[in-house]
Amino acid sequence: MTTAAASLRPERLRGYLEVAIASLANGAIGVIVTYDNMPTSMLLCLRMAFAAAALAAVVLIGGTWRDLAKPGVPIRVLGISISLAANLILYFLAIRATGVAVAIFLSYLAPVYLAFVAPRLLRETTERIVYVALGIGVGGMALILVPGLLLEGGDKLTVAGLLYAWGAGLMYAVYLLIAKSLRGRDVRSTAVVFAQSAFTAAVMLVPGLLAVSAANYHFTGVDLLLAAVLGLVNTAFAFSLFMHGLRYIRVQHASIIGYLEPVSAPLYALILLGQVPSSWTVAGGALIVTAGILVVLYGHEDLEPELLG
Repeated sequence: MTTAAASLRPERLRGYLEVAIASLANGAIGVIVTYDNMPTSMLLCLRMAFAAAALAAVVLIGGTWRDLAKPGVPIRVLGISISLAANLILYFLAIRATGVAVAIFLSYLAPVYLAFVAPRLLRETTERIVYVALGIGVGGMALILVPGLLLEGGDKLTVAGLLYAWGAGLMYAVYLLIAKSLRGRDVRSTAVVFAQSAFTAAVMLVPGLLAVSAANYHFTGVDLLLAAVLGLVNTAFAFSLFMHGLRYIRVQHASIIGYLEPVSAPLYALILLGQVPSSWTVAGGALIVTAGILVVLYGHEDLEPELLG
């Protein structure tokens, strides 16, 4: 294993910081959704629409739209857009069918899938420290979700719900693999996030309108403002930053650092909602932070370029 002093170049440190900041920012999504009364499917549609609208200006002014026309890029952009939309839809279906705790746990198993798939699709081996960090990180996730699992019990466990949650995690792994391949082709992150946001907004438009009609929902200024925050901060900014960080670090490392998202969610709940985290949550968070520190200090240098086979 390499050491921090030997391998933590400024570019690699930047990649870890960008992925960590993006994950911490997205930890606020749960609290924001709690305040928003809009049907979930319409909220998701508007979130992506706001992100696409904001990034459209960046892509046009900066000329990054040209990146989307590079050889081999259009099919990958379509693939990453489909995988993102599928991940979000399957995740919401899993929550309805099998409960929040189980859905979160299974959908966050993407790093486990990547540990076995990345050596076959990307030119990177899975280091021993990744397996160690994965065990610690998954254990931390389990501790965080124990109270929810005990409250939900086994009554809500359904085969369909488990399949939805597993599928959500699988689609997230696919998303990360394609994202890494796009960064390896020097496709700038803003162009990719713009395309995937516009695609997801279009896919969710009809389900969103149907949900609004079924719930007899009327749009409010507060709900639209929260949708805009989700789109601008938690999508346009956070997704672009996360994908930019992928340029400098291994995709397996990024997926483990991404566990900071569920760790930060209880902190936002404490600050904004006054909800004190349980001792289970604190212990689980400490394990996940430990897993992230291990891959940063002892993980191997990224390989250039990494292209999806």
